[in-house]
Amino acid sequence: MTWWHGTSLVLGRGLREQLRSKTFKIVTGVLLLLSIGAVVVPRLITGGPTTYTLATVGRAPVALTTALGAAARSADFRTTYVERPDEAGVRVAVQRGEATVGLAGDRMYVPERTAGPFPGIVAQSLLRIETLRVLTDLGLTSEQVARLDSVRPPAQVFVASAQDQGRANVGYAVGLVLYLALLFSGQVISMTVATEKASRISEVLLAVLRPSQVLVGTVLAVATVATLQLLVLAVPVLVGAAVTGSSWLPAVAAPDLALAITWFVLGFCLFAFLYAAGGALVDKVTEAGTAVLPVTMLIIAGYMLGVIVVIGNPSSAWSVAASLFPLTAPLTMPIRWASGEVPVYQLALALLLTALAGLGSIWLASTVYRRALVITGHRVRLAELFGRGGGAGARRSR
Repeated sequence: MTWWHGTSLVLGRGLREQLRSKTFKIVTGVLLLLSIGAVVVPRLITGGPTTYTLATVGRAPVALTTALGAAARSADFRTTYVERPDEAGVRVAVQRGEATVGLAGDRMYVPERTAGPFPGIVAQSLLRIETLRVLTDLGLTSEQVARLDSVRPPAQVFVASAQDQGRANVGYAVGLVLYLALLFSGQVISMTVATEKASRISEVLLAVLRPSQVLVGTVLAVATVATLQLLVLAVPVLVGAAVTGSSWLPAVAAPDLALAITWFVLGFCLFAFLYAAGGALVDKVTEAGTAVLPVTMLIIAGYMLGVIVVIGNPSSAWSVAASLFPLTAPLTMPIRWASGEVPVYQLALALLLTALAGLGSIWLASTVYRRALVITGHRVRLAELFGRGGGAGARRSR
């Protein structure tokens, strides 16, 4: 039996158990409902374009309805009109909420609240109509008036802290998704390892397989389930945003997407095996959460550094250090990379250091896993893991 064949057997067994569990079904169902709700609820609340109502004495002038129609198309709102016989009727319509704005002669009635930008739009349209009339009365030809009317204000360019908003969104998303994935799946990994140790299943597996095969297969099984749950959460949101044309879903360059996937894999590999090692240290399943608390605190600290320090000042010494240190780089470098101020050599160095730390994590976890699984009856002490005799001493402690 090859190493990969044995690992695949553990992976298949782990997937079957995870997918059949009630916890997986409940969590996946909740994630699916949350994802669908994130797409449907905002649409139900907004209910499409905002509608404003204009009350006028008699029929609204054609020039005004034309101007408001052009403004509505550019600003994505709808305008309806109500007619009243006199100025008093227009005022009452606004007071009763039957109209957003009332127009009677040279007076415009506006409610104290909830009018929004519509009064300004109406006033600007009336000013434009009157300006064109005055210019025509002064003798300007229709071509000259049209040229004046075509003058537009300078285009607005929104400037963000990031040079590329698409890259920024990817960077922030990588940090958040990796943070959530590690917190949830890390606990599952440690609990799985602790359960197998407490029930002596691991001893049965180790009778025919290597410890590294059992360890890697278990981690890959949980990682696969976590990825499926992330897809259940993300796909409906992304599809809904693409169909509705949401502006928060910008085009993302393929290199940035590939870099995001790389950081996710490196970060998950780095911490997932540490969670597995922590689960092997305990004798009771209820102690697993306490055993992996240092790893959890490290993940939380890394994410807080990214949110508080890196976003606030990507070029500071603390930001640079946090994005290069292997145990915090997967959570901070993607966010710092979003600022567009990271030299390529620092990105390459962070990737290299994190990859080496990931290999070290696998080696450390394999060593702890191999020696800790055979120690039962009490919580494993460091002296039993790394003292003289290693596994032999551990076996004698049983």
